[in-house]
Amino acid sequence: MTPIENELGEQVRKDFKAVKYFPFQNESGAPFILTSDPFSYLQAWLDTKLSRIKRDRGKQRSLLIKAKYFAELSEGFYNSSKQAKMPSKGTLIYYTFINLVKSFLLVRGYDLETKMEHHGLSLPSDQKTQLKLSNVGNEGISIFHEFAKTIGIEINNANRFIKLDEILRELPEVHEIGYALNLFPNTKRKHLPIDITIRTNRNRNRIYYTLAYEKKFDKIMKTDKFLKNILKEKLNPIACEADTVKKYFRSKLEFNYTCNSDISHRMAYKRICEDILPLRINQMITRNGYRNYLNLEPSRMHRLSATLAFGYYIGTVARYRPTLNNDILKGKYQALIQEAVSSCPNQFIYLLVSHITNQICAIPMAKIE
Repeated sequence: MTPIENELGEQVRKDFKAVKYFPFQNESGAPFILTSDPFSYLQAWLDTKLSRIKRDRGKQRSLLIKAKYFAELSEGFYNSSKQAKMPSKGTLIYYTFINLVKSFLLVRGYDLETKMEHHGLSLPSDQKTQLKLSNVGNEGISIFHEFAKTIGIEINNANRFIKLDEILRELPEVHEIGYALNLFPNTKRKHLPIDITIRTNRNRNRIYYTLAYEKKFDKIMKTDKFLKNILKEKLNPIACEADTVKKYFRSKLEFNYTCNSDISHRMAYKRICEDILPLRINQMITRNGYRNYLNLEPSRMHRLSATLAFGYYIGTVARYRPTLNNDILKGKYQALIQEAVSSCPNQFIYLLVSHITNQICAIPMAKIE
């Protein structure tokens, strides 16, 4: 064991593999699905699901066939977007997002095509940097609202408008460049890089988790949030003499488990993940694996909902607002939007395919493009 493990507890392992937190409803100790083409993996996964259906009382086959169709559409738009330039690229990116979202909803049991479907968002003609949430009624299906609810953070219509700044601040991919360009004045950085580790005691019969961040972030971020609200409710600060560079916190949740039992592992992992989920930890996928960021000031949107809203904004501006498009592409948001257009689609695709398949999709180290 490492000095930190000697002090704080050993990292939980299953079949000699470290058990790590992911929000994908995956199994404890699930391996990474290393793929350079997440769309191909999704198609293969859907084909496998279809081939296993023997009796179809719940119309599951129909839902999966539709999910496969929308996944193929999403892939086609994504491939086209890679060859396009702004502003047409923005429209293709949004169609990539919305069709993959439809595939996700179908896999989760939503039967699309049964009601009028609408985006759930609009860009009013008198607005430049605010989207408007649509009314949610029984006459149709709002894709944005249903996605938000299903991904885990239901959108609140009490405030019908979503500012562009709110959307962009929710995207960890462009967080640093936004602050470097002073696009979010009077606010502090809020996506805190963290290490989250699921641990066990020396007897390997108790399970809990720890969270850590580098002390240097105390000066530039609102880390006092750890002493308030849900972070205070779920975590206790602890000392770690083996690592003086970071601050550590231990979960108040701690319970018995049996380390050599698959059933106990599965139940314990599910309980740990359910406790972590409300902390609003976002994942960023890199060639070196996943990095975790704690959202210190979470908005009313899930990170993937914010990405979908961003796609809607740039796609709508491209299709209907040529004057605004010129202002946005050449204005203060130019560099940030270009960065988001470059980095968000791949993140969105890998993360949403992981949510659809309940697997941990990751970029192979060998991928060089």
